[in-house]
Amino acid sequence: METKKKLSLVEQIKRLYHFLTSEIWMITEQELTKSSRFSLRLLKKMILSARGVTKDNLFIKAAALSFYTILALVPILALVIAIGRGFGFQQAIVDALSKALSSQAEMIPYIIKFVERYLDRAQGGIFLGVGFAILLWSVLSAFRQIENNFNDIWNVKKSRSIVRQFTMYISLMMLVPILIALSSGFSIFINTQLESSGLSQFFSPLSRFLLKVAPYFIFSVLFTIMFLIIPNTKVHFKHALLAGVISGVAFQLFQWLYVSGQINLSNYNAVYGSFAAIPLLLLFLQIAWLIVLYGSELTFVSQNLQNYNFENETNTISRRYKDYLTLMIMKIIITRFEQGEKPIKEQELADEYNIPIRLAHKLLKVLVDTELVSETYTESNQEKSYQPALDIQQITIEMLFDRINKLGSENFKIKEDKGFDDMWEKLEDFRQNKTEDSHMRLIKDL
Repeated sequence: METKKKLSLVEQIKRLYHFLTSEIWMITEQELTKSSRFSLRLLKKMILSARGVTKDNLFIKAAALSFYTILALVPILALVIAIGRGFGFQQAIVDALSKALSSQAEMIPYIIKFVERYLDRAQGGIFLGVGFAILLWSVLSAFRQIENNFNDIWNVKKSRSIVRQFTMYISLMMLVPILIALSSGFSIFINTQLESSGLSQFFSPLSRFLLKVAPYFIFSVLFTIMFLIIPNTKVHFKHALLAGVISGVAFQLFQWLYVSGQINLSNYNAVYGSFAAIPLLLLFLQIAWLIVLYGSELTFVSQNLQNYNFENETNTISRRYKDYLTLMIMKIIITRFEQGEKPIKEQELADEYNIPIRLAHKLLKVLVDTELVSETYTESNQEKSYQPALDIQQITIEMLFDRINKLGSENFKIKEDKGFDDMWEKLEDFRQNKTEDSHMRLIKDL
């Protein structure tokens, strides 16, 4: 009986694994009720985003961002505090920083001292312009690394122009101290309003609840804005909001666990002393960036969820069906150009013709690499469009597949004296005879 129970449990696990990896991606939403659709979408998003953690190397990306954060920590804090000083809530930012690093209290005076010294140097004498330029360069370099990682998750190859980077990053830097001030001043505002109305005792449970919820709300807003504007592509608000809320809550919970866990690390502190703050800070940054990058991954899979249906079939697509789809995409691009329509976008191609987005991305890349298709950008410089790179009166079926077959390296030192001397010529003759009726046919005439 015990053996049967173990086998049945194993079978159930296998069936669950098969469902999560295969069957779930073949279920169409038309088969389900509205409530079931929501649950199915959420489950798919969790599976895909968890898979993306390893597929997109988020641990490595988080480690790299932690390194850049350490290098740019003082300049970034200097700019945030300088902006806060201009708005009149510098102390609120310092208090928020002290709270965030409460488990490493010995580091706070040093960091604040470094920041103040940095600001004094940047504002003093002939170094005013140079110091401010170095400060901005350090901050922009750190944000550029963040954008590059976000773009990599979104399969975006082109970054923003320097002017657009500068305006967006500075706007985001101005927003951070304002959100910190709002978070810090939220409790004062609520307590003042309740005391002035004489309802402080009656609403004290409500005020305590709002005070606890406020940081979650503030970080959810901040992460939502990051996921919405940092990738150099069009991101829909509802998908950024979902990831922003999940990441904001996860970040606050992690911060609480991190601070609480420091109490149990007395032995660690006894060995390393004040130096223990450095590896602990690196650990904090590593996990914090992992949460942020996971949020970006979740935003991406949430927005492109419909394109992951039949994912296994996409990964095991046959050679001839891939050729068929490549020819179809080339035909679509040529037809739109011939009819004077706007060049098609990658997402538009996936939506209109029900092609998985990553498969469409790969096939479009092949067409671009063969120099049959060229990439163009919209006025906002965010979304790529695709149009023919040659005269459509010259693009034949033979040209298309000839260029695809020749794409890549053929420079290998294969021994050809083992009875295969004439195989290459025979293969070429076979291809030529098989396609002799297509060398004069234009794709646009299919």
